[in-house]
Amino acid sequence: MVLTVRYVLLLIVLAMSLYFDIKENKIKNFITMPAALAGLLLNFYECGLSGLMSSFQGLMMPLTALMIFYLINVMGAGDIKLFAAMGAIMGLTFVGYSILFSLCIGAMISVLLLIWRRQFSQKMKRVYYYFLTCFLLRRFVPYSDRGNNDSKFPFSIAIVPAVLIYLFLQG
Repeated sequence: MVLTVRYVLLLIVLAMSLYFDIKENKIKNFITMPAALAGLLLNFYECGLSGLMSSFQGLMMPLTALMIFYLINVMGAGDIKLFAAMGAIMGLTFVGYSILFSLCIGAMISVLLLIWRRQFSQKMKRVYYYFLTCFLLRRFVPYSDRGNNDSKFPFSIAIVPAVLIYLFLQG
């Protein structure tokens, strides 16, 4: 029963996030915050303190592991909070694989968009010089300025199919 509730909650959160990310280019806190809290409570209800701890690990991993992507401005805070909410609902392993699949699908979408826009070689040079700069300075610097959305796309377009693929592979 609780597992079904978690799946339904996950699908609702994904659908709402996709809608707002496409419509407003933002994943709203009123979606992710209550979902994260519900995930913590559901896992506590189902498994007690061990469930709560597992849920908390699922919540914290994306916040810590993906923070560098936010700091260098290649991923939005809403995307990270969506992963955190998914981790709170479904747990650490689920969110880890979802992140991995999302990054792969996002990379494919990015390459296709760059080819479509005829910007592939220009952007690959920029990526090369970005990594060279980080290496020479021995620190990460922002890849782009905040608000510069010239080559970005709503990342939930990669997250949703990645999660659905992972759900399918899980059986």
